Amino acid sequence: MHFVVNAYPEEEWICLDSLTYAGNLETLAPLEGKKNYRFIKGDITDRAFIFDLFAKEKPDVVINFAAESHVDRSLKDPEIFLKTNVLGTVCLMDACREYGIKRYHQVSTDEVYGDLPLERTDLFFTEDTPIKTSSPYSSSKGSADLFVLAYHRTFGLPVTISRCSNNYGPYHFPEKLIPLVISRALNNESIPVYGKGRKMFVTGSMLPTIVRLSISLSGKEEWERFTMLADTMKEPTWKW
Repeated sequence: MHFVVNAYPEEEWICLDSLTYAGNLETLAPLEGKKNYRFIKGDITDRAFIFDLFAKEKPDVVINFAAESHVDRSLKDPEIFLKTNVLGTVCLMDACREYGIKRYHQVSTDEVYGDLPLERTDLFFTEDTPIKTSSPYSSSKGSADLFVLAYHRTFGLPVTISRCSNNYGPYHFPEKLIPLVISRALNNESIPVYGKGRKMFVTGSMLPTIVRLSISLSGKEEWERFTMLADTMKEPTWKW
């Protein structure tokens, strides 16, 4: 929100968030008072609320960042991932169909493609790589993507999907790997390792992701899907 509100002052931006355990309204405090920004608390799975909001605000573009995204939590409670990531997406698109929209953009993840062999550094995911999910989280995001494509084909809804790799930034929730490792290291605490510690973790700064999204949504570049991945994937020389 910080980037788009300041980069596009002529546009009106509404931030809709249900403020779950991972939400922190204080991160948006610097935007308070901006004429082109408003915050609204609400749940994307609440159909009555969403339809009423669309009727009142009549948005031109919807960018769906809303998601349950922590893989470990999806192992303990898959249902909330189904509700938010799939049913929430369908609810938003139904409202888009009802009230009209110039573009619906689905923020997805490269995890819908599954894994690449660690020893095959020559392999990369592309927009044509088949979906092969491996967790309740990635399955919920892959399911949502298929619904987005179905709404485009069946109902003609104008859509785009971005499947970026793991993003990090200054407002990263501390349960995620990078802030978790940093905070535990600073406190001389143990650092979690998945499996034998040989999984590759591809990351990217959040800012370039937002810039690319804004370029796509501005109409300067039109893609049905575009995948944002690191250019190179090399096995790390360090080990925990």
